[in-house]
Amino acid sequence: MWRRVATVGIALALGTAGVGCSKPAAPKTADELRAAVDAYQQQKPGVTDERIQALFARLDADIAGLRADAAARPADQRGELLQQASDLSAQRAELQKTYVAARVARFGATAGDMLRGLGEQIGKGLEDAGRRLRDSMEDQGGAPSGAQ
Repeated sequence: MWRRVATVGIALALGTAGVGCSKPAAPKTADELRAAVDAYQQQKPGVTDERIQALFARLDADIAGLRADAAARPADQRGELLQQASDLSAQRAELQKTYVAARVARFGATAGDMLRGLGEQIGKGLEDAGRRLRDSMEDQGGAPSGAQ
């Protein structure tokens, strides 16, 4: 008798655990991707392009899984899964737009900093060359032509 109770208890526990595991991971992936894109936009440390690309790939797999599950069901039972896949696809498109805009902004800021630094280097180089030319002319004992 106690074996039968134990078996029923184990079966019930496994069944309950299975129900908890069958929950789709797609909303979690979308939320995780949204948080990563927001952090990337704010240029927080630790958020990389590779991480975001991996999350996009996982979300794509979740969407494909929903579509595959829907295709495996009878036609009259596909609606809910196809709607979930459609909703996730729309979220993915919005996240992709946000991510690309953040990448362009980040690249623009980096390019601006690089150009600013290059301009400063060129300016300092021209100043140094002008000083050397002036010093050279003074060392030769003459004033530069055109000076009064």
